[in-house]
Amino acid sequence: MRKIEDKKPFTIDSFYRYLKKGSLMGTRCNKCTSITIPPRPLCAKCRSNNLEWFEFKGKGRLEAYTVIHVPPPSLVEKVPYVVGVVKLDEGPLLMGRILIDPAKIENIMLDIELELELLKEKERTVVAFKPKK
Repeated sequence: MRKIEDKKPFTIDSFYRYLKKGSLMGTRCNKCTSITIPPRPLCAKCRSNNLEWFEFKGKGRLEAYTVIHVPPPSLVEKVPYVVGVVKLDEGPLLMGRILIDPAKIENIMLDIELELELLKEKERTVVAFKPKK
């Protein structure tokens, strides 16, 4: 596990700063041990603010997906693309782009093993997952 420079704030901006450095970070509650992603300033389970950074391994399974044909303006050149909900091995759910060709719908199966693949798009790093090899 790498050294975590800043203890707080547990914000979405911090989440994206860590993504840019290649780390998938959330929070762990020191009171109830619940882990959450993306990070938030209070524990979602017990409402404690006694939190620490937690680094996820970036592996999980596909729980749900949809193929996007009508995107927001910033993604119009990417259609069609797949977005899904991934249950991380550590437990929490995280939404991200699924790097499977939507034209080959037979390759998209629920419960498929996935691993994190960070995408650089313009000035932001985007959460995406690809099938585990």
